[in-house]
Amino acid sequence: MLWKQIAKDIRKEWSWAVFYVIVTTITLMAVLYLSISFSSVKKQSSIIRSFIDKNVVIFEFMTTQMKPAVDNSDQFEQKESNSGDILDYLQNNLSAAGKAGSYVFVANDGYADEKYEQILILFGKYSSLLDLKYDSQMALYVPEKDKNDIDNHLSVAGQKIKVVNFIDPNFSLFHPLSYFEAGNPMLTKTLVLCTRDFSLVQRMFPWWRLHDEVFGRMVLVNPTDEEVLELQNMMYKRYGRVYKGISTEDFTKITTVASMRAHRLYVWFYVMSGLLLLLLLLLNIIRLIEVHVAEYTINHLYGAPIHIIQRRVGGFVLVLNTLPVIGMVYVLTVNNMELWYLLLLIILLIIFLYMFAARYTKNRIGTLNSLENLRRDY
Repeated sequence: MLWKQIAKDIRKEWSWAVFYVIVTTITLMAVLYLSISFSSVKKQSSIIRSFIDKNVVIFEFMTTQMKPAVDNSDQFEQKESNSGDILDYLQNNLSAAGKAGSYVFVANDGYADEKYEQILILFGKYSSLLDLKYDSQMALYVPEKDKNDIDNHLSVAGQKIKVVNFIDPNFSLFHPLSYFEAGNPMLTKTLVLCTRDFSLVQRMFPWWRLHDEVFGRMVLVNPTDEEVLELQNMMYKRYGRVYKGISTEDFTKITTVASMRAHRLYVWFYVMSGLLLLLLLLLNIIRLIEVHVAEYTINHLYGAPIHIIQRRVGGFVLVLNTLPVIGMVYVLTVNNMELWYLLLLIILLIIFLYMFAARYTKNRIGTLNSLENLRRDY
């Protein structure tokens, strides 16, 4: 009987109900998606700050090619000389005494235990930028879930390497040009190899052309202007392309800061829209009660307990908010329940609306009709 009355109220208010459900669902899902996206951007801020504090300079190839003029008779010798210079540069600057760092993903084609899908190689300073510490020339970090199944040493590409620690489940891989969040499939089944010996790693994975990939993510930690210029000139001679260095601070002023500002604006827009919808819902609840207060009063006078009438109005509120809650649960599920506490806040808000509707119904009926004297008991 109660559900029939709720359905009756919804049929009477079907246009408002459809409008509210659709707009509220879209708004809540948009706010949640943007909040998750903004949370991801914000998580990078502490890492970005550490990169800025350490004066990390990143490098990337520019699209414009400017090949240097070289005599044809000298091209072969020039290429061989440049290749040797590049390998020497990587060996020296990716060492403990160098200032360079980079990372490379290598697919695990039988190099290590088959439980790992890829190997993340952190060269030079990059391990310290991610707070992974080790004392030897090479060291391994394994996922924390494997800590009970791993020996002190593991074999990687024929090399016996010491396992120094475990990767925290919240470990993320940051580079100003790319970011892998914690839980990313590229990190969950990954063996992390830290090294300060580029030549040895080059011999371990000889057909991967590691030097090309290393330069794709190259950084220098607190370099001098001369060191930046040296790397740029060397790459120009080797590839005939501009290899631009830019500090993390300057880079983030162009990208990350603008992204965070845009996310804030979008979130605030949808939050304000949500508050407006909440106000409209409260006004519509009041309107619904005012329109039907005579009906509620008659029902109460002829024996309907007031708590049943309260449930009727409260049930109307609950039904209206069922689809928005389902939408929120869907968004949270596909995002590994990140920001799950927002769902609790929405549930608490719906409970508040239910209690508001019930309280207003009781007060309105009692005020209008002085029910203590008019109530007929049978």
